[in-house]
Amino acid sequence: MLVIIDKKTIYIMGILILSIVTGGIMLFIKSSVPVTTENSAEGYIALVIDDLGNNAEGTKELLSLDIPMTVAVMPFRPYSRQDAEAAHQAGMEVIMHVPMQPEKGKPEWLGPKGITEDLSQEEITERIYQGLEEIQYAAGMNNHMGSKAMQDERIVKILMEVAKNKNLFFIDSKTTMKSVAAIVATDLEVPYLERDVFLDHVKSKDEIRNSLKKLGDIALSRGYAVGIGHVGEQGGKITMEQIKAMIPELEKKGIRFVYSSQLLELSTYKEK
Repeated sequence: MLVIIDKKTIYIMGILILSIVTGGIMLFIKSSVPVTTENSAEGYIALVIDDLGNNAEGTKELLSLDIPMTVAVMPFRPYSRQDAEAAHQAGMEVIMHVPMQPEKGKPEWLGPKGITEDLSQEEITERIYQGLEEIQYAAGMNNHMGSKAMQDERIVKILMEVAKNKNLFFIDSKTTMKSVAAIVATDLEVPYLERDVFLDHVKSKDEIRNSLKKLGDIALSRGYAVGIGHVGEQGGKITMEQIKAMIPELEKKGIRFVYSSQLLELSTYKEK
């Protein structure tokens, strides 16, 4: 059986047949080797830019970048709807940036309606659905902060159940190495990716360029990589400028930029 991806005659052969024969359940998850494809690149990169929703510094520069990108918009912010609409109109993939409880930090950092451990299942579910109503173009979700909440199986399961019900994918920002997202996503058969590199963990031109080079190295050695940057105070214009500057260099190495959803399609399947 053939599956055509992204209008470009990309074939995934034999997987569904194997699933039918063995009775196995197949799902999209992050894996170590990309599917063999026609017209394939040496490696694929999905760039995710967080913290939209505040019309923050760097948003204009982000929207002018001429490569496939995924933008994560925070709900319940002054410009949540506007930033999601602008990104959609610019041809970018939109996901919801879910504010989740960190191990340390001020509650106000989450903004309104953050996901915290003291909330009931009904309250968490309602807040996620309300956020998705604001971010109408959302194809997926990722976590904003969440170093505490992403360790809580109860919270993560609620999050993934919403993702499954809405046919969304999830990207773990990996703000904690103790995250249970991969396990829960696999159990619930939710398409899942995780961050490899924070581009602007240190806000400097050289550090961001080095992070992009590291991301490229991962993509070339493993087949693909996921990088997360930010608009606003953490990254802003400097991050967008360095991405723009590095695009030709990375493409020259055979790297192709794709949306996160495309990366899921390009990733191999793994049997549960």
